[in-house]
Amino acid sequence: MKIIKTANKIASELLNKKKIGFIPTMGCLHKGHVSLIRKSKKKKLLTVVSIFVNPLQFNNKKDFIKYPKTISTDLKICKKNKVDYVYLPQKKEIYPEKKIIIKNKIHFFKKYMEGKFRPGHFEGVIEVMKRLLKHVKTSYLFLGKKDYQQLIIIKKYLESINSKIIVVPCDTIRDTNGTALSSRNKLLDQKSLNIAGRIINFLKNNKNKIIESKNNLLYLKKIKEFGAKKIDYLTAFNLKQLKKTNKPSVNARVFLAYHLSGVRLIDNF
Repeated sequence: MKIIKTANKIASELLNKKKIGFIPTMGCLHKGHVSLIRKSKKKKLLTVVSIFVNPLQFNNKKDFIKYPKTISTDLKICKKNKVDYVYLPQKKEIYPEKKIIIKNKIHFFKKYMEGKFRPGHFEGVIEVMKRLLKHVKTSYLFLGKKDYQQLIIIKKYLESINSKIIVVPCDTIRDTNGTALSSRNKLLDQKSLNIAGRIINFLKNNKNKIIESKNNLLYLKKIKEFGAKKIDYLTAFNLKQLKKTNKPSVNARVFLAYHLSGVRLIDNF
């Protein structure tokens, strides 16, 4: 496994390499990330993992500062899972300019869910992806469904530039109690993780009722009773039509964002 820290070096290392699988991460790796790595290895791809906490996708500076960082553990996980290259850039490698001007226009989820509650978030995601993909000329891009909105935004961006990169959506990996694995879970104690498990299990058991509900008041009240302090949204979305829905179907998915013990958690099912 090679650890590369500069854009020029990673580009030259991958020059003329075919069949590359790329897993962009912000570190604090867990079994969810490992599942993406394994998918890439299973396809017999040269596997590249990037670790970079992107400041542009945080609309809250405190959130950026407290984002968990576990580089040494991350590198051990990558080595154990036979990652070929770890791209570990500093901010200046991704954003060399003094003033970053973002021109990305997001047409999906702009007024809904993460687009509404985290203004500038998706624009920041696309900006970092544009730059990472210039450094890592990949064939396949592995993205987790846990961040489904992000996955769709990235996929739509790649389609808009006629990219040949194949996006591989990967299922959410969950803890034994049902909680979606997330780097932010590291900021929660066991009691809070148990509450998160109860919330997601209750909601999953009532998925169709939530989709059909006009205001979700009953379910919002229940989430708060479990222990959530604040709920940003509980919304049903049709992934094919990319709009809100009240009709259960294969394409209907429920999206959720709430705050628990000072940590903001998202999920979808």
